[in-house]
Amino acid sequence: MKSMVLRFLSGAVLIAALSIPALAQYQVLHGHFGNGGGARSGGGYGVYDTAGQPAIGVATGASNWVKGGFWYCAGISSTVDVAFASFLVELRDDAVLLAWEASASAPFEGFHVYRSETTEEALSRITEVPLSAAGGMEYRDETALAGRTYLYRIGALSREGEWFSPTLSVSLPPKPTTLYQNYPNPFNPTTSIAFYLEAAGPANLSIFDVRGARVRTLVERELSAGRHVETWDGRNDAGARAGSGVYYYRLRAGKDLITRKLVIVR
Repeated sequence: MKSMVLRFLSGAVLIAALSIPALAQYQVLHGHFGNGGGARSGGGYGVYDTAGQPAIGVATGASNWVKGGFWYCAGISSTVDVAFASFLVELRDDAVLLAWEASASAPFEGFHVYRSETTEEALSRITEVPLSAAGGMEYRDETALAGRTYLYRIGALSREGEWFSPTLSVSLPPKPTTLYQNYPNPFNPTTSIAFYLEAAGPANLSIFDVRGARVRTLVERELSAGRHVETWDGRNDAGARAGSGVYYYRLRAGKDLITRKLVIVR
């Protein structure tokens, strides 16, 4: 599937899915620099105006594209310290991958991810505990459902409070119920079987031998819509190891019945 990418870069603005260098405006702490650009106070923070602020829209120049209006990023201590150096939202397989980089000068202790299907005012936190600032600064949202549009925002935690990234939107195309090839294949001793359910409901995932006899039932229950992963340890329902050879795994969900082949190598 072709990835859909949206970017916000420090020193750049979000222009659809393009990565074009440009100027931007940042939210900063209180201050005022007079006419022609600088920080001005308001609402607890200030807004950094570019010199000769253009009308809202996109204007072209000799080497840059400039987006007018008041684009912002959470301020830390001055007009030059920006909380987020980059923020990317990408559709990858059945999940939404968020990746960001924090300013090197920002003493963040962790991050939270916020999401909404409606407006920015309805954004709610989807991370139970803060993500480590020492980690890779990314988050994989596997609860996002196909055919829906989501808004995402990152909250950066410091001793002074929480600073927020710009809000990015991603639309997921519709997706039918899908059964993926197991991995690894061939395998020994275990393999993972992933599948995607278009709608919530009863589901059955079972393993069969080449004669059509059932070897193992991995799933027989109600499941939510979205992506699921099950592991087969190469044993039958009685706990005995299945021999080397070709087997078939079948997913039944609603009106869908999908079968794929796998191989055990002992």
